[in-house]
Amino acid sequence: MKKLFYLIFFSFLLITYLGCKPSFDIPTKSAGTANFKTYVAIGGSFTSGFADGALSKQGQLASYPNLLATQFKSLGLDSFNIPLLKGDLGCYPDIEYRQGAWTHPLSRYGLITEIDCKGNQVMLPERIAQYGDNELDFNNKSLRIASPDIIFHHLGIPGLKSVYLNYSNLSYHLDDISGYSPYYWRFATTEYLSTVLSEVMRAKPTFYTMEIGMNDVLNYATDGGTGKVNSPFILYDENITTVAGFQTAVKQLLDSIQLLGAKGVIANIPDVMDFPFFHTIKYDSLNLTQVRADELNIFYAAKGFHFVAGINPFVVKDGNNIRQMKPNELVTLKTNVDSLKCHNLGAEVPLPDKYYMDSTEIASVISYTQQFNEIIKQEAASRNIGVVDLYGFMKKLNGKVTINGIEFSDEFVTGGFFSLDGLHPNYRGQALIANEFIKTINKNFNAVIP
Repeated sequence: MKKLFYLIFFSFLLITYLGCKPSFDIPTKSAGTANFKTYVAIGGSFTSGFADGALSKQGQLASYPNLLATQFKSLGLDSFNIPLLKGDLGCYPDIEYRQGAWTHPLSRYGLITEIDCKGNQVMLPERIAQYGDNELDFNNKSLRIASPDIIFHHLGIPGLKSVYLNYSNLSYHLDDISGYSPYYWRFATTEYLSTVLSEVMRAKPTFYTMEIGMNDVLNYATDGGTGKVNSPFILYDENITTVAGFQTAVKQLLDSIQLLGAKGVIANIPDVMDFPFFHTIKYDSLNLTQVRADELNIFYAAKGFHFVAGINPFVVKDGNNIRQMKPNELVTLKTNVDSLKCHNLGAEVPLPDKYYMDSTEIASVISYTQQFNEIIKQEAASRNIGVVDLYGFMKKLNGKVTINGIEFSDEFVTGGFFSLDGLHPNYRGQALIANEFIKTINKNFNAVIP
């Protein structure tokens, strides 16, 4: 009898629990007024998935366009073709420093424990292999993956400036200075003739995302401001694009897409001077003993420099002048750390101009970024296009921001957003960028995308 009583009692509890189980109002995923049938992503380094100092297959797959395409698949997306690399070593043709850069590109970075020049065990970003994947040699036509039967929808090209959008030589190796991309050469529909704009028109998007303009200032900054500002030679990688050149390129792209009837969103440009590439090595990281300070005081006696035991500003070459760095100047991560530690770089050997940004160069990058963002704002507003505020989002990383319980910052290696090159997002960073795009898409198209 007791067993029967307990059985009835527990059955009653179970029925009561199931009957009172809370219900959750989960919104139904919806495209809203957006048509994701054919999605095309247009952009530069951030869009491409470039990370850890190279482009790799895993970086392309982790890129925010591919994350968005994954979400769009259940909302009507037909297909999303990516010009995938084959290997995961990564490839970056460092033509500035090495011969044979096309056939033996650099691999991506990994965190490696090693013994530095002072005999200390350190963990630093180092290339994971002697050479990266050989997929960019323009002399080897078999590396091209273009086909009349394939339309690529992921048009993220590392280093892409706005003025290259409608530049046919982007797929033709004229020289190592201006307007050639081995990354685009791989998949350009017609070598020497195709442009990024023509690839967009060929794809006939119903929806697009656009991230353009960052490389128009970033290339100048990573070269230490050695390029030119307001120069008519805007196709040179190291020069900042003129305001007129940028506006013309953006307007032409948006006007062309509008003719197709496509809708989409466009991102503005983050402040690249906030990136850890420019803030990891401090201007006054010349750490001296009293003996070394005395030696440098004698060495630079004619200059009147004064060194003390402890931290001191680096010595730099500024044109034909030799001077000490100022607090408002920035050393870039192109600088060889071992040379700073053990080979007197920044001391008896002045730091070359290409390894640091002075205040005038920094101001130029900031000013042009603001002007380009104003153009993006105006061109978008005139066409009722939503703007993804990457500038505002990435400013939050200056301090520390917690997203979904995870803390992010703009710190090098430990900040959680940037990859090991200090310039491009890691996989978490790409996911956060995808979320910013989704927020703008949801708002502007009354969509429901989680």
